[in-house]
Amino acid sequence: MNSELKCLLDWLSEKLDTDRLDSIAARYRRSLAFEQVDRPPLVFTYPYPESAEFQPYPHREIFDDPEKMLYNELVHAFGMSIVMNHEIGADLPWTVRANFGTVLIASMFGAEVEQNADNPPWVRPDCERKITPREVADTDPKDFSQGWIERAARTMQAYQQLLQPFPELRQKLIITLPDLQGPLDNLDLICGSELFLYLHTMPKEVESALSNLATAQIELYKHFSQWTTEPATGYCHQHGVMLKGNILIRNDSAIMVSPEMYRGQIAPHDERVLLECGGGGMHACGKCDHLTDIFLSLPSIKSLDLGQPELNQIDLIHQRARDKKVPLIRSKVTPE
Repeated sequence: MNSELKCLLDWLSEKLDTDRLDSIAARYRRSLAFEQVDRPPLVFTYPYPESAEFQPYPHREIFDDPEKMLYNELVHAFGMSIVMNHEIGADLPWTVRANFGTVLIASMFGAEVEQNADNPPWVRPDCERKITPREVADTDPKDFSQGWIERAARTMQAYQQLLQPFPELRQKLIITLPDLQGPLDNLDLICGSELFLYLHTMPKEVESALSNLATAQIELYKHFSQWTTEPATGYCHQHGVMLKGNILIRNDSAIMVSPEMYRGQIAPHDERVLLECGGGGMHACGKCDHLTDIFLSLPSIKSLDLGQPELNQIDLIHQRARDKKVPLIRSKVTPE
């Protein structure tokens, strides 16, 4: 273990307040269940100060070094900081993940992953050899030797080993699932923007591809879960907060399709992932209020996470979600 990580883990072990973390978790669970609370859970996002004692490594250095990745997850992730939170006092759960961005499942299916400077990894569509929905449908969704999957698994295993000398910290630090995106987002990453043409021109091939990607997500959920440390079934942590459900589907690409197309061609695959993982949440950035009623109608939906609630009719969405007892996650509010 490098000296910087050892120093940080020693420091966090000294600052660990198990009663406070238990209180935060209870506040989340009561809020997610629509029970009475003293106040809703509150977190803040902010730039990390250059004057802070612990400074993150350059992002480009973490992908081949689990110690540096764990260090950065503890210092500043999702615009929040476990290290700084003892001063801020927000309701921040202590969570870390194998942070390889959005590319994991896409990399299994032949997508070319690129990481440049201090940017997160991304998929660069191959303009000369395009991956078709048929190829996606014919790829083994359980071959975890492909792409970056083993890399992420080794990182999660390394987290477990690195935390062994710190038993109290290990008990309270939550290792979460990595970002597995969702069937549509993963097909968009693999095929590029031509996916939206394929939805019209080859719907049967897209159907088969989405079904295979849903299988991959379900199987990876099971595979990675052997190294997660979520404390309670029926709840998980993503984006630095607790949500109701065992998995979070990312559906950013869905904002580009009509409600009819989402309901008929995409929603069945999302529901299958949610159902087979024991229920979960739905995430979408951008303006998605033309889809939120359909999201809320999925039988296995447990939470709704809007990345940019200010772009949507948030009061109306909240009313409809409340009627169905589906909590909204990460709603942004003004100081007033």
